[in-house]
Amino acid sequence: MKQILYITYYETIHIFKDKILLVLIFFVPLLYAFFFGAVYSQGILTGIPLAVVDLDHSALSREVIKSFENSPRFSIVQDITTYPLLEEGMRKSVIRAGVVIPENFARDADLNRGTEILTVYDGSNLIWGYNIRKYTLEVVNQFNTGHASSYMAGLGLTKKEITNILDTLSTNIDVWYNPTFSYTSYMLYGLIMLVIHQICLLSASLTVTREKEKNCWIQFLSSPLPAWKIFLGKSLPYFLTGFFNYVLLIWFITRFVQIKIEGSVFLMALLGLLYTVVIISAGFYISLKAKNSLQATRFIMLLSVPLLMVSGYTWPQTHIPAFINNFASLIPFTWMAEGFRNIAVKDLGAGCLTPVILALSLMSITAVLLAVSFAKRKNRPMKIFNDHF
Repeated sequence: MKQILYITYYETIHIFKDKILLVLIFFVPLLYAFFFGAVYSQGILTGIPLAVVDLDHSALSREVIKSFENSPRFSIVQDITTYPLLEEGMRKSVIRAGVVIPENFARDADLNRGTEILTVYDGSNLIWGYNIRKYTLEVVNQFNTGHASSYMAGLGLTKKEITNILDTLSTNIDVWYNPTFSYTSYMLYGLIMLVIHQICLLSASLTVTREKEKNCWIQFLSSPLPAWKIFLGKSLPYFLTGFFNYVLLIWFITRFVQIKIEGSVFLMALLGLLYTVVIISAGFYISLKAKNSLQATRFIMLLSVPLLMVSGYTWPQTHIPAFINNFASLIPFTWMAEGFRNIAVKDLGAGCLTPVILALSLMSITAVLLAVSFAKRKNRPMKIFNDHF
């Protein structure tokens, strides 16, 4: 144990001597969490810039406009009043949606003819598009209900009769797990796991390459210590700081971003431990195989690009090609991000998370075995290095 602690102390000294690595491990994760938290702090889209082109200029069309003005989801851009200006505003992203009320809108409505308004929205960003479509339908349905009620009241129907007609068929919608459709709950957990993944992997991948560049790795290979002790000693500082950052970022988003964590703290800690072991061990293995720090960094950058896209975190796995899903299943982020979200949002128990726990456990064992698989040299160790053991 003393030998492992000495290597750990040795590695910790290097961390504090390397200012870039020190900042990377202790400050960058919190900085990323702050930026991500600030980006998703609102959680729900409101005040969507909307233009209304009124070609009818009737009392009824003004009521439609008033309905959109009264909705907190939209913010009417007053100076866009024609279709060409609407097109220009959409191109320049001054507005994200537009409503066009046709000529003779009020006349057709009074004659009970089928009439409709045109709604256009910017689909280049799916988040804008999805929310605008949903919010527009809400406003139109609410207006239709109010208009139909006024019409039937004018025919002499009582309030009870009107209610009975309008409520012939109704539905009670109950949204589970994320009732406000908050993008904070949707995205932030995955981004936090991505931060932990990248910081831990990058920092651990420099452990051996740094020694290679300084021609010191031969001292470890020639020492009488078994490979597992060298691995544990050099990896322990990064494992401790990685798990510390994991806990710190969870605390940060619950305290300052006001995200409520529903699930078991024990399960979150268990997944965090397994996740950190996998990443640190994988980073150490990369460091063993890489010739220098630059090569290790390039490999990690290449690996990190597809993580969020192929994991199925932002797009359903059922709609991703099978060969990509097979590749994604080998990445710890795929299991950790979705598993953590299921704990935090759905409050799932250990029984439902068994596949995640088993996958991360298997990855942990595999990564550790690979990390301790390096061959030791049989020649006599250097005396100066040997004296410390």
